[in-house]
Amino acid sequence: MPENKKNNFFHSLLFTLYLIFLFSLVFSFRAISSISVGAIALAGLITNTMEQKPFFNPRLNNPFLIACCLLFLVELLSLAYTSNMHEGWKNIWGKSVLIAIPFGLCCCNYITGTTRHKMLKWYCAIVFGACAFAVYRACGNYVATNDTSVFFYHQLVSLYSGHAIQFSILVIVALVYLFESSKRHEPVFIQSFHVFLMVFLSLFLFLLSSKLVLAFYIFYLFYFLASIFRLKTRSKTIAVLLIAGFAGFCIILFGTSNSVSRRFHEIARTDFSFFRRERFDPGNYFNGLQFRLLQWRFVPEILAEKKSWVAGVGIGDAQSSLNEKYISEHMYTGTTERGDKGFLGYNTHNEFLEALLQAGIIGLASFLLVCFALIKMISQRKRAEVSFITILLLAYGFSESVFESQYSSFIFLFFPLFFYLNGDNHHS
Repeated sequence: MPENKKNNFFHSLLFTLYLIFLFSLVFSFRAISSISVGAIALAGLITNTMEQKPFFNPRLNNPFLIACCLLFLVELLSLAYTSNMHEGWKNIWGKSVLIAIPFGLCCCNYITGTTRHKMLKWYCAIVFGACAFAVYRACGNYVATNDTSVFFYHQLVSLYSGHAIQFSILVIVALVYLFESSKRHEPVFIQSFHVFLMVFLSLFLFLLSSKLVLAFYIFYLFYFLASIFRLKTRSKTIAVLLIAGFAGFCIILFGTSNSVSRRFHEIARTDFSFFRRERFDPGNYFNGLQFRLLQWRFVPEILAEKKSWVAGVGIGDAQSSLNEKYISEHMYTGTTERGDKGFLGYNTHNEFLEALLQAGIIGLASFLLVCFALIKMISQRKRAEVSFITILLLAYGFSESVFESQYSSFIFLFFPLFFYLNGDNHHS
């Protein structure tokens, strides 16, 4: 086979593998996502050989990849003092994506502005297809049950991940790319469908009702409209009207009682005096903010009790330590009648606290290096896609233990680096 045909074959193979990964990510085919990540890395290394480039690409000298490897090593070493080895190795296996995803992206020079644009066109189509089918299915469920809740939050995407926040991030990635492409006058699709897609996905995002993602999206839209206002004189009137119209929409949405606004009103009514209680009652209700803030008290108490501030309690014992804490604080731990476990099994819902609990100050410092590497990527690229998506994911790390599930790990590790990498720049 001639060299050019070989190279074209492997480039086509990489393109196909990336599309399989993105498709499986959106539709939550976890096994396929894992297999495609490994296949991308293998195909990338073979491509280097075929193109007579170094087997280990200079891109592997990427601070984000190095920081992820360090965090994985710290978590691996915590097995040395973990009691529950089965849980520890299970967790380590899940965290192997810390190396696999950045390595797969950096192992060759396949990701360029051109290839990224081609893949994102397909990605937007995949997200649209998933959202459209979710709405269709919700309509069917509504006809059968007459329950409007099927159009909102977790129920809307129960067919896929069942996790509205993570799916919201997948949607906003597509939206930010569509808006930025529009600003550059580089429509991803024909103009009419491009605009329709932005409107449809925006409405779907509001239906998902993720407080963090919605707040971030509203901020992004005002930024986008303000940047349009600054860019072109002839567009100033349109930009002003759009800003006023969107502001009015937000006032109506959050000023009236509906499924979206009620989620924000619940947070606004949070009782912060709740945390001064020494003990709780199994009947106590915690909203999302209360539960997450409570972890800032629980994690330091666990580390102090076990004298494990430096190295943590170990990757295999972190969850059992939290479970013991929930029991000792008399929080709801399920009933035989309901067949549930209550708060048992709930992690810290904060990756900073999770790293601290599992591997102590050393683990937290390692995760902070990962965050600093992401911030450095923002400062180097200065592109809206890199900046907004990365900042959103960093904020997400404060409300979710992102490396405790494969789905959130893929999202956190893939998209910042995917938007960051450019051409043959060895520093990228």
